[in-house]
Amino acid sequence: MDAPRIGIVLVNLNSYEDTAVCLRSLATISYSNFEVIVVDNGSRDNSGARLREEFPAVTHIRAEENLGFTGGNNIGVTHAVENKCDHVLLLNNDTIVTPGFLEPLVARLESDKKIAAVSGKIYYAPQARGGQSDVLWYAGCFRKWHMGYHHYGVEEKDAGKYETPREIPYASGCLMLMRGDVIRQIGALSSEFFIYWEEADWCHRARDAGYICMYEPKSIIYHNFKSAALGHETPFHMYMQYRNAFIYAKKHYHGLEALQYWLFYPIYIANRIYLDLRARNFRAARATLWGVIDYFKGYRGMQGLKERGFLKG
Repeated sequence: MDAPRIGIVLVNLNSYEDTAVCLRSLATISYSNFEVIVVDNGSRDNSGARLREEFPAVTHIRAEENLGFTGGNNIGVTHAVENKCDHVLLLNNDTIVTPGFLEPLVARLESDKKIAAVSGKIYYAPQARGGQSDVLWYAGCFRKWHMGYHHYGVEEKDAGKYETPREIPYASGCLMLMRGDVIRQIGALSSEFFIYWEEADWCHRARDAGYICMYEPKSIIYHNFKSAALGHETPFHMYMQYRNAFIYAKKHYHGLEALQYWLFYPIYIANRIYLDLRARNFRAARATLWGVIDYFKGYRGMQGLKERGFLKG
């Protein structure tokens, strides 16, 4: 049988170098039936034009404004589905793939029609970790006591603990192979989120429809991402992370789960604000409070981002 056709979606926003490195790594993969789709998400630094000129074999789509991770990816997802891709892979533009990363994802997805999405093993890129190539960023995930989620293996050197495929609450949007039929059934990413929590929301909607999500350790990529120490995150990250956490909980937690969330998650947020204040990261602490306030004001998607100074225009 022919290999399923995969639409690989990357979103570029003023980040030529990261996206170019990712595209060069995709040029080395062994999988044969795919289309790479780069969505330029309203870049203002000419990076979209440079990428279009340097990588003419790639499908390039231009958005005139920054639509966020959700909106940018949804443009690519829509293109892939409309152009007869069987499945869609969301891939962060600051990743570097290994030549055989895609086959294990496709094999796992195709092994059971109940699987909606698959993610793989994601290491920090060596350049983000002082040359170390075996430090994990993601090896699946689990729900914590406060009802938020946490990666298995994060910041650990890979010692072989995460070699078994497992069912997971959600597949990371950094590397997320989505079943095409499920996209057609439940839709793409929700525009409520803009960035953060959108993949968890999609996977939860898929689970509500009777599907599962899987971690497949044979698929390996690298993420050129430098984690900020606790208390040193950016204001934008803190604002979006905690505003969207409340949006997610309102949609998906009910009964005892909702009670647990509303009892414990505020304690978790208060601790994060304390860490920011202790680190004198006052802007991040303020942004966290803004995120909570704006959730209760009913802000969703892009609402509040210009008002709070996170988007220009």
